[in-house]
Amino acid sequence: MIVQKTLPIVGIVLTAALLSACNLPDIAISPGYVDALSATRIVPVTTTVATPTIITPSPVPSSTPTLTCTPTLTPTPYGCERPPDDMQRVKVKEDMILSQRTVWMLQHAQRLYGSDSYDYMKAITQGSYSPGVSASFGTHDGGGAVDLSVRDPNDWNHILNEEMDAIILSLRRAGFAAWLREQGDLYANSPIHIHAIAIGDPELSEAAREQLTGPAGYFLGFNGLPVDPPIADSHGGPIICPWMIEMGYADLRDDG
Repeated sequence: MIVQKTLPIVGIVLTAALLSACNLPDIAISPGYVDALSATRIVPVTTTVATPTIITPSPVPSSTPTLTCTPTLTPTPYGCERPPDDMQRVKVKEDMILSQRTVWMLQHAQRLYGSDSYDYMKAITQGSYSPGVSASFGTHDGGGAVDLSVRDPNDWNHILNEEMDAIILSLRRAGFAAWLREQGDLYANSPIHIHAIAIGDPELSEAAREQLTGPAGYFLGFNGLPVDPPIADSHGGPIICPWMIEMGYADLRDDG
């Protein structure tokens, strides 16, 4: 009896060709498996039988089947969680007011930061719903705007430069467009601080909305300051969560 066991080899060759066409990563085949195949190649059997039986492999289709390549989806950025729609206003410090939505986002940023060495709530220096502050360009007139100190509360002369990137990254992951405002960025000797706008807040002022999608906006890769030409974002560009896309936001950078 002569037995042809060519099916596994045909399958391997066909699959390798199809995967190559899709530019998928090479898949290593263990040497042991190859040896097993070679060990079972056509072996003539000397025993005489009345009627030799040959197992014929199924015919290979004349046309090569198409292997569908599924595009890789962009993974959701770490920390993305849609804020609640609670717009109730609360007093958080002295005469500073935020919505519950903004408070939740700050608390989420605190969780993402993963340490109490910097307290987002205690660091608030300006809240929302405070119209008439000319230095803020009207961004704090409505909801969703908050400024945070970046000075060590144990030593107000010490700037938290070592923690700055982590603080801002956690704010962005929590849903804020956030930037460091260096001393003098807004007016002569204006204090250094973090300025943050809660993305998707329905009560944002027009100036705050401009800092998201206007000519110098966050989603265009700029720092939000209304200057011409706009200044590039020094913190690495926008973090875009699925819930932001659902609300109509998108990466508006030229290379986005």
